[in-house]
Amino acid sequence: MKLKLLDYILKLIYPPKCVFCQTIIDKSDICNECAKALPYTKGDSIYQKFPFVDKCISPLYYKDNVRSAILRFKFGSAPTNSKRFGIIMSEYAENNLDCGGIDMVSYIPLSRKRIHERGYNQAELLAKEISRNIGLPLVSTLKKPKNTTAQSTIKGYKDRAANVIGAFTLIDEGRVRDKYILLVDDVVTTGATLSEAARVLKKAGAKAVYCITVARKED
Repeated sequence: MKLKLLDYILKLIYPPKCVFCQTIIDKSDICNECAKALPYTKGDSIYQKFPFVDKCISPLYYKDNVRSAILRFKFGSAPTNSKRFGIIMSEYAENNLDCGGIDMVSYIPLSRKRIHERGYNQAELLAKEISRNIGLPLVSTLKKPKNTTAQSTIKGYKDRAANVIGAFTLIDEGRVRDKYILLVDDVVTTGATLSEAARVLKKAGAKAVYCITVARKED
């Protein structure tokens, strides 16, 4: 009885809201309007190809309410957004990748400084949701020993690529050798970060690196 009362009080103070538009809703974490009207990618726009990346897919475009929701997720202390993002990403992964041929789910790491500032690694939270939803093991494969300038503050592929060269190192080569890996991040723009991470994984013997992000830049 006390737990039900507490739950009721918490809902009054913190009513459930749509992850994307922040409209107060009775249940779930997405309103009917957003579920239908989000800027979903379709057809060939689902896929992108970057150096060392075998295939990259993204279910949404990084704009409007999607952009706002991701920014809240990364910088606004809204880690629970990972659940809804994970549902959407998992559905796209199952429909657009051969998940049966993938050995593990991994993620782009953050530096210790960035994790301390944010409190969590958003890519890791997404990877946990996808791992759970599609039934593949979650494996930490990379670490980021040094803090680099945030990619979002750098324009152009050339400068972004230069910023992340040597940023990632392997945790254990044995974890990735001969493996097919699904690498997770939140947003892809130029693909420089994913490419560098995939390069390190393939150099260690990974057979293939597929990538998935919540959203991509619209062409």
